[in-house]
Amino acid sequence: MLAGAQTLLALDPDKAFTQYSRAQWTQAQGLPQDSVRAIMQTPDGYLWLGTSEGLVRFDGYDFVTYTKRDGHLPSNSVITLALGQAGKLLIGTSEGLAAYENGKFRSYPAAEGLPSRSITSVVEQSNGDLWTVSAGTLCHIVNGKPHRISEAQLGPVQSPRVVYEDGEQQLWVAGVGGVVKLEGKAFVPVLGPEQLGETVINRILKNRDGLWMAGGKGLVRFQPGKPIQRYTTADGLPNDLVLELMEDHTKTLWVGTYNGFSRLRDGRFEGPSAQSLEDRGLVWSLYEDREGNLWVGAQNALMRLRDDPFTIYGKPEGLPSDAPMAVHEDKAGRLWVAFRDSGLTAFRPGQPRTFTTKDGLPSNEIYGIRDGAGGDLLISSMGGLSRMSHGTFTNYQIPDPGGRTAVHDAVMDHSGQIWAATPSGVFKLREGKWQAATPSSSNPVSYTLVLSEGPDQSIWAGTFLDGLWWIQGGKARLYTTADGLGSNQIRSLLWDEQHTLWIGAFDGGLTRFRDGTFQRFRASDGLLSDNIGHVDDDRQGSLWLSTTRGLCRISKQQLDDFAAGKIKKLTPVNYGSAEGLRSTLMAPSFPAGGGGTLSKDGRLWFSSSNGLVSMQPGRDFQDELRNRVDPVTRIVAVKVDDQDVNADTPELPPGFGRIEFSYVGLHLSAPESLQYAYKLEGQDKNWISAQGLRRTSYHNLPHGDYRFLVRATNRGGQTGEAQYRFTVLPHYYETVPFLLLMTAALGSLVYGAYRYRLRQVQTRFAMVVEERARLAREIHDTLAQGFVGISHQLDALSGTLDGDPAAAHQQLDLARKMTRHSLTEARRSMIDLRDSELQGQSLPQALSAAARRWVAGRPVEMKLDVMEMRRKLPLETEQNLFRIAQEAVANALKHAEAHSIAVQLNDAADGVVLTVADDGKGFDPSNSFSGIGGHFGIIGMRERAEREGGTFSISSEAGRGTLVEVTVGRVKGEERG
Repeated sequence: MLAGAQTLLALDPDKAFTQYSRAQWTQAQGLPQDSVRAIMQTPDGYLWLGTSEGLVRFDGYDFVTYTKRDGHLPSNSVITLALGQAGKLLIGTSEGLAAYENGKFRSYPAAEGLPSRSITSVVEQSNGDLWTVSAGTLCHIVNGKPHRISEAQLGPVQSPRVVYEDGEQQLWVAGVGGVVKLEGKAFVPVLGPEQLGETVINRILKNRDGLWMAGGKGLVRFQPGKPIQRYTTADGLPNDLVLELMEDHTKTLWVGTYNGFSRLRDGRFEGPSAQSLEDRGLVWSLYEDREGNLWVGAQNALMRLRDDPFTIYGKPEGLPSDAPMAVHEDKAGRLWVAFRDSGLTAFRPGQPRTFTTKDGLPSNEIYGIRDGAGGDLLISSMGGLSRMSHGTFTNYQIPDPGGRTAVHDAVMDHSGQIWAATPSGVFKLREGKWQAATPSSSNPVSYTLVLSEGPDQSIWAGTFLDGLWWIQGGKARLYTTADGLGSNQIRSLLWDEQHTLWIGAFDGGLTRFRDGTFQRFRASDGLLSDNIGHVDDDRQGSLWLSTTRGLCRISKQQLDDFAAGKIKKLTPVNYGSAEGLRSTLMAPSFPAGGGGTLSKDGRLWFSSSNGLVSMQPGRDFQDELRNRVDPVTRIVAVKVDDQDVNADTPELPPGFGRIEFSYVGLHLSAPESLQYAYKLEGQDKNWISAQGLRRTSYHNLPHGDYRFLVRATNRGGQTGEAQYRFTVLPHYYETVPFLLLMTAALGSLVYGAYRYRLRQVQTRFAMVVEERARLAREIHDTLAQGFVGISHQLDALSGTLDGDPAAAHQQLDLARKMTRHSLTEARRSMIDLRDSELQGQSLPQALSAAARRWVAGRPVEMKLDVMEMRRKLPLETEQNLFRIAQEAVANALKHAEAHSIAVQLNDAADGVVLTVADDGKGFDPSNSFSGIGGHFGIIGMRERAEREGGTFSISSEAGRGTLVEVTVGRVKGEERG
């Protein structure tokens, strides 16, 4: 079925011209000029139009014009268009040939010998050879090189006007004097002046009926072995000057003439009526697109003729009026149409017969038609009820308190009794008299509008405002919205084969009555409208609802599923002006309830406010086929900050603000019905509905790769999709090299911090190790040696204790001194470990604070002369100088009995000098470094000075005091710093 869809997509040849849906475009809608000389559709779905003001691309919405001024064409006057190989568009202009392929234009230069004059016809063969006709000259272009064909080679053709390739790739050439065809490398005469006379051929078309040739004297058909046939205005042509030939997919031949267009049907041409002035102008071109639409390029407009699932009948089709009220098929299969203003018509397409008051009807305003007994018809009208029998009318007057004569509906029940719906209520005809079957309404305008007999022979009557009456066996009950009706304004009643009553109402939607229960369905549930004027059953499982917004088709199964809670929303198929209805008001206004029928041939008939509507259920297959053609979706423009983007290099700079996509779905039959959705991969997780909008934008996209997708969906659910890939470039600081560089820099920084920290740890560890080594040396050099000396003295004491008491006593005193010295050294080492004096202050500050504390409570004067250092000394140097000063002061207090002690710290050019002097009793320093006299503190001071690379000296005389001097060189101190 799908494979044959293209064949089926064409205008129905059984329809009148007026029954095709029509659209028209002129300069007011965007054409550069009204005259369209040529039409062609390329495989990408675009329709191309040749005008005198340029080449125009049409997508169903907008026109885009290409001109000589833009460098696209040799001339703005486009004469002919042809489709070449691989979708190439060949463009014949008044100044030469051009082509459009893969989005680019190319002109064929005259400098290479190519035709530079008006190109009136062009063909590209499957091997790539080009054939052109220019100013009466045929040119064969092979590999870009032109070869002019002489008149001698063309035989009877004096001046070529057209070159044509048929479906069998046979090349034909025609013009003044005859027709030839190409066989091999030579042209063979087909027709000459003896057959054609003075006819000048400007169009050729070959189909199953032969070779058709059009010129200034009508149309000629040639079939080998048969005489040629001529068609002129006598055969229905609008004019003998034929400018265009075309065959659609139903094999119908169409012609465009100097005075309109027409088609060949049953051996005769038929066209628009003489009253259709817009179709009587000059027609340059005809073209059928891939969706079966017929495009007409006229002198004053571009027109589109479209075949729709509906066939409309009105005044243009011979009916007396465009305002039908009801339609009915009688028992004999005759179709009858009731009009608001024109009586009753026996309808046969092309042969209607109308009955009015002149024929005996009580009024020309007819509301309803029903079957009576024996093939009679019951006619409800403004003037009352009439029975039509064999063309004769019998009229009935029903009593009314207000003198009103109208009867809105009438039915004959199973027993042959007639019931009538009147402004005063329901009446029944019994024994020749009318009897009221329902009480009179308290509302004077609540007319009874519609009647229906139920499966149990009950009568149901719908009113204008009061609700729904049930009548049986002399009883009547009124149902209203309180009982579950959707509305009290009833317009239509339909009993189906399942014994279900379907009720159409105004402002109440559709109501189902089944098993004594009402179920409502409204527009909020998914129906097209809540105003329903008529309900029809197509006997194929669906209901058709005539509403104030068009026709609505809904399956009964879907309604049952909704009522049972299996689905949450109704999804009917809706039909409006886009599907060919001349009016969407399918529910005629008060007082009629509307009317329609299903005829025996399966056709559905509806009344509308602008014509009688007919459709074969399944005839919307044509519409569905059209909608099975996927809309070609195109991204027509990409702009970044309002600047067009080069599609060949879709790399966008960093930091842009907005990117905008414009897109279109090419569905030329009904572009307004397309629904769009889009998604930007890398940004959107789901598809975003754009409904009918054809443009969207994104702002401040981060760098990365993206793919923009857009989807167009037609009413049949077919989709077409397009995509655009692009890359947003990163800022320099977002690039991989920069990030690698920054990573390396960060790594270097972290590594540097790590090395710095490691160096700190190592330095601290080295200081700890060095301190441990120092303590080990001091313990070895002082405590250990002291303990060894004590041990030796004790050993000697042990040997002399009995024999030499005096020597033993001397050795015991020396051991005591050595013990006290060792204890002093241990305390000094502990003090060195705590290092509390220098914490948080410089050496001069520490000496100033400590010196006064050292002599506190003693009758000793402390003199201080310490100066701040110009450059901070290493901590270890300060510690050693501080301990030397401490030891020197301690010795002066302990041994010298001094009255005054002077501590001086100088920052000299060659180093730091520390002196400690006292006025004590002094001593002989000659043995001060031997330890024999117990002077271990002097030894320790000297070791500290030597550790700093400095010099240590001590001078003293008996009664003249003691001077301790330490000098630490600046270079040594700086090295340690």
